Amino acid sequence: MKLLITCLTLIVLACNSAKVSNDSTLEEFGKNELKLIYQAHTRGFFEEVSITEKSMVFLNNRKRINPVNGSITSEEWKACIDLVDTIDLKSMSQLTAPSNLRKTDRVPFAYLAIIKKGDTLKSSDFDHKNPPKELKELVDLILSIKEN
Repeated sequence: MKLLITCLTLIVLACNSAKVSNDSTLEEFGKNELKLIYQAHTRGFFEEVSITEKSMVFLNNRKRINPVNGSITSEEWKACIDLVDTIDLKSMSQLTAPSNLRKTDRVPFAYLAIIKKGDTLKSSDFDHKNPPKELKELVDLILSIKEN
């Protein structure tokens, strides 16, 4: 019985230490990295573009299988950083979309999320390829990086 309790205790401790190391890696990513996520979706359409300093990942299905990995140049990344710096991130969720065609199923819903220093900031929903004017340049850049 003592052997069984000892084994279970060791297993629990090993699982907890592994969990802590994964969480600290996530925290380090959040504090040191910038990640841009553009997602557009409707009933029959899904598209997500994630951009970090070193890579671009494109997903075109909700199950997130078969991602298309791409690269990003240092010039494109610098342009992304410059555009993010011009946006008031705290008020990004309150920006007004210029059109509402997404509410009639004519175009997909879209949003932009920026993960910076551990904080995830998400814009309000807008029509795919027609964001609020404050986000337009950044969204256009993200979509052009996806196309290349």
